[in-house]
Amino acid sequence: MNPTNENAPENWLARIEPSEFATLIGLDEIAPGRVSSLLVRQLRDELLNRELNPNRVIQEISALESGDPSALKAPVQNKFPPLKGLWHQHYAEPGVPSIAMNLLKGLNRHGMPYVSEQVKASQASGEIRYVTPEDVPAIVDDIISGNLRRLAQESKLTGEWLIFAKHQGENFYLSLATHDKETHESVRQNIDQVCCREFDFLADLLATA
Repeated sequence: MNPTNENAPENWLARIEPSEFATLIGLDEIAPGRVSSLLVRQLRDELLNRELNPNRVIQEISALESGDPSALKAPVQNKFPPLKGLWHQHYAEPGVPSIAMNLLKGLNRHGMPYVSEQVKASQASGEIRYVTPEDVPAIVDDIISGNLRRLAQESKLTGEWLIFAKHQGENFYLSLATHDKETHESVRQNIDQVCCREFDFLADLLATA
């Protein structure tokens, strides 16, 4: 695709206003008037850069609004500055780093149940059994698919953060916070500069947290 083509989808998407993009991806219906332009621009830019499908974040917003369970960890209120008083909900970012992070968590939390069961069966029978090449696919499947499935069933999958505020019983969605792209300080700075102007309660909430 020619990057200089004004009719290319990327160029059209780069020119669209945040309010239009929010309508386009359905955020206006899910949380009308409660999604910052900062978050909408981040979702648009992530889509432009082919780094994130906005639906991964929209799915978590929809779950928060409806009260439906998510496969990811439950929302948590931040206890320490500079994001103290705000909340974060995890969302699943694509790619190897996210999978690796959850695989490590699964191993730490659940270990290797298939191997443990085989060891117990061997001990119960009094037989000495060694791992064979035929055992490897089942072991790998249990470590990868099994642990990811167990974390999802427990709503313990982890990921990057969607930052939001609670006010008068409603959620106000502010910003993404990715561990490898920005610090908590830079996230707070963007929230101060953009979101506090859009939501008049937010500055007081942050000041008194």
